[in-house]
Amino acid sequence: MPVLTVRPTFTLFGIPVYIASSFWIMTILFGGMRGDVTAVDALAGVVSWTAVVFVSILLHELGHALSARRYGMTPTITLHAMGGLTHFEGGRLSRWQTGLVSFAGPAMGLVIGGVVYLLVSGRPLSPRAHDLVYDILWVNVGWSLINLCPVLPFDGGHILAAAMGPRRAFATAVVSALVGAAIGAIAFLSRQALIGVLFGSATFGAVRQARQLWLNRRETQDGAGADIAKIREAMERGSSGEVRGLAESLLENARTSVTKNAGLLALAWSHATEGRTAAARDLVEKLARDVPPEPYLFAALEDALGEPERARAWLEAVRQQGWRRPDTIKLLIDLYARAGQIARATEVAGEELETLGRDDARSVLSAAMGENAYRAAARLAARIFERWSNAADGLDEARAWALGGDAAQALALLERLVGNGGGHHAAFEREALRRDAAFASLHGQARFERLLEGPASPTAG
Repeated sequence: MPVLTVRPTFTLFGIPVYIASSFWIMTILFGGMRGDVTAVDALAGVVSWTAVVFVSILLHELGHALSARRYGMTPTITLHAMGGLTHFEGGRLSRWQTGLVSFAGPAMGLVIGGVVYLLVSGRPLSPRAHDLVYDILWVNVGWSLINLCPVLPFDGGHILAAAMGPRRAFATAVVSALVGAAIGAIAFLSRQALIGVLFGSATFGAVRQARQLWLNRRETQDGAGADIAKIREAMERGSSGEVRGLAESLLENARTSVTKNAGLLALAWSHATEGRTAAARDLVEKLARDVPPEPYLFAALEDALGEPERARAWLEAVRQQGWRRPDTIKLLIDLYARAGQIARATEVAGEELETLGRDDARSVLSAAMGENAYRAAARLAARIFERWSNAADGLDEARAWALGGDAAQALALLERLVGNGGGHHAAFEREALRRDAAFASLHGQARFERLLEGPASPTAG
């Protein structure tokens, strides 16, 4: 990445744009290799080529930047020797958002190329105008199509990675390497040296990534995965001494950056938990930056360092990327609950029922009821009831609706549970409904009294 000045070169639609000197040098050099006969033609060709490349790459990156900003990110654009780069901060994108942002750049180029083609199609052009149109179509359409190839680090590779998800990173790297090698070979055979070099370089990068991921997988299978799981369990219990011992052992045997990062995060957590925040932050500085940190360990450390908001943002981000494991979801719910956002905690539990399981989901339900978040609790109970068809969950939903002031919802559900065609056995006797304090607000209502007057329903376990 080029060295940037402190201030952007200019801003476009409020987006800072940095232009490295290497961008102009490489663009002008390629423009001067066009083989024009006269010096005037050569100069004109360099000027037109430079203008086309500048505008086209800028608009390509603007496509990325505007779409990222649409999802709440703060983008910046850099033009450098190898083209352009859009960097954005302010959160994390979901997988489908990542795919759309990656596609937005090439889409911009395809639209521009299509418009130019329609404007000049069938019209006579001078040689210079013909060359200009050719350059516009090549830079926008040709490069966009190349850029959409499923090879990292091109946009198509990022779209592939978003579609495959973080759990299939190894498969993504393998596909990227195979496609990159094939395109690179075809390019060299077709005497397209520049394209061959680009895809050859991308192929080597994908091979290195696949090798690293393979080593990570082997190390996990050899016991590192079990050791990290023990660390997470000890962290959930708050046992800093146990975590420190496990982390030191993990670091002694670490062979990959992923495992080393896990050990450093765990050791930093133990320091932070015991009040040694400076030592914890020193360990964070030693993390390998070329691999993502283990989600639970990173979020737990941020929380221990007094940054629960950053921990929540991180866990929400990896959840949107498809990373779901019970410990990460429970930590995210706990972080929301501790921040007083019990409704949001309950909403997350409802979205992650399959990950949490019934018992953990019901624990969140109980917490929501205890915090008087009745409507959120009712929605969660409804999802639990729908998923596991246990009448006790239906009764909890009815309780939550009644306590939340929605008598109609509560009565409709009670009628269904007691036997009006719902197909569920009641987990209670009708007389128990009268004694249930949650239904005190229903006393005296005709529908509720008729419900209590009916024959007793069988009791389910």
